[in-house]
Amino acid sequence: MKKGRKPGILPGSAGDVPYFQRIDIYRKITFGSPRTTVPFFGIHFAISATVDEEVAMIRRVKKGQGLTMVELVITLAIIACLATLMMPGLGRWLSHYRIKSTAGDIASCFRLAQMAAVQRNQTASVRFNTNNGSVEVLDGGGATIRTIVLSQYKAQFNGLDFVDQGGDGIISITYNTRGIPSDEAGNPIGVPGGQNGERVFLKNNRGEGYWVEVSPVGNVRYDRV
Repeated sequence: MKKGRKPGILPGSAGDVPYFQRIDIYRKITFGSPRTTVPFFGIHFAISATVDEEVAMIRRVKKGQGLTMVELVITLAIIACLATLMMPGLGRWLSHYRIKSTAGDIASCFRLAQMAAVQRNQTASVRFNTNNGSVEVLDGGGATIRTIVLSQYKAQFNGLDFVDQGGDGIISITYNTRGIPSDEAGNPIGVPGGQNGERVFLKNNRGEGYWVEVSPVGNVRYDRV
């Protein structure tokens, strides 16, 4: 502030009329009603809102800063109702996702065993244990490469086309060094009617089913029953 200027007084104003009084006079002369003006380098720019409108706007903003207890309870009740309606559909989707993931992971086990046999130039196998619901990928030395437990997916076996040579519920599919699979008896994978190979069947607690199929040349695919 320059020397001699009083606080709140416009420079060069006759009679040193206070700044805010000058603004009010300007509003009345220019618009016929008090309107807001914005000073910018000594020039006053008017905006459209009246003082009453500004006050009402401020009150609305202050009023909308939070929720009342009634509004909060109503909001929570609506959320609870929506969650209740969505739960059955969410449960069905989750069950379907799990059984599909189970089939996809078992298909990956077949591919992993095939790849290990070819790359390591030794046999590899996929072993199904129907007694405890597990799937293992084993290398030629019997070391475990990967294990899947069906209970973690909330799934279970629902039948296998593969031969259970020992009748003990443990079934192995072995890949030779060329990646060609065979059953426990050393026979090539068969092709049951209407299929491209032998299958592992799976189901979940909702009765949804998937199968995983291995062809005689080692191709793997899976789909919904």
